[in-house]
Amino acid sequence: MAKRPSLAESMKAAAKGPAPEPAIEAPAQEAPASAPAGAQAAEQPASGYRAKTREGMKRLTVVVAPEEHRRIKRLSADTDRSIEDLMREALASLLEKHNA
Repeated sequence: MAKRPSLAESMKAAAKGPAPEPAIEAPAQEAPASAPAGAQAAEQPASGYRAKTREGMKRLTVVVAPEEHRRIKRLSADTDRSIEDLMREALASLLEKHNA
């Protein structure tokens, strides 16, 4: 098994300059002639695939105890609803309670 490179060595190499270009480049895809310039880049988000149902949404992350996680998973299975749906309901209830 090969030894993994150290982070310090990698950082030193990065500080010296960019890595050499690969000898073989992948062929560039061209946008259809009818598409305006830059249309291809607009079709694919830079950070990967995003579902249409999540456009304009923000991600909210919360850390919970293992017991709470087990209970919400069980509730999700018992009610046949997603954890995401249950969390949205809980958030809406909290905001309503505080008139926020």
